Amino acid sequence: MDTGALSETVVDAFKKDFYAQEKNILAQNVCSKGDPFDAAISRRTLEDTQHVFSHKIEAEGKPVTNQKSSGRCWLFAALNVIRLPFIKHHNLDDFEFSQGYLFFWDKVERCNFFLNNIVETARRNEPVDGRLVSFLLHDPTSDGGQWDMLVNLINKYGLMPKKNFPESFSCESSSRMNQALKSKLREYAKAIRDLVGKGVATPTSAV
Repeated sequence: MDTGALSETVVDAFKKDFYAQEKNILAQNVCSKGDPFDAAISRRTLEDTQHVFSHKIEAEGKPVTNQKSSGRCWLFAALNVIRLPFIKHHNLDDFEFSQGYLFFWDKVERCNFFLNNIVETARRNEPVDGRLVSFLLHDPTSDGGQWDMLVNLINKYGLMPKKNFPESFSCESSSRMNQALKSKLREYAKAIRDLVGKGVATPTSAV
């Protein structure tokens, strides 16, 4: 009876069928050395699609912004909209608000929020393997955000021209910073829970 399992015999049969066709070997070589999506482009469709237009739309908001390898799309989207009337009002050729400035304060607020929640859950004797604490520990410093978070940041910290607060490595590629923050915050969470467990006073304080 065929159970549908991937036995060694089945895998060997797949391998034999695959290498029996030269086009599969060619495709394997191409995809091993480059982007498979680039290799899969339909040249006929690409050549037949001519991007020639009769109307020109003037660009708004120079320069073009780029969040690069970070999850700051929410900040870029909002600041791109906000800067348009600012550029027109001040008759500027190009202008950017600093995405990195709000990104910095967002990280500070997230860390503060996380640590305060660790204190409160420790005081309530929430188990460390419970759903609430597990959720808090899972990803305390992700990049993503939404409208209400942006409004709170701007109301509290204002906006900054990008020339006064330029991009940094960790702004443009945030994974390493997030990894380090996550590790340290979990370390601090352990220390806080130990202190609360010993009865040491650990008052919360909002930034």
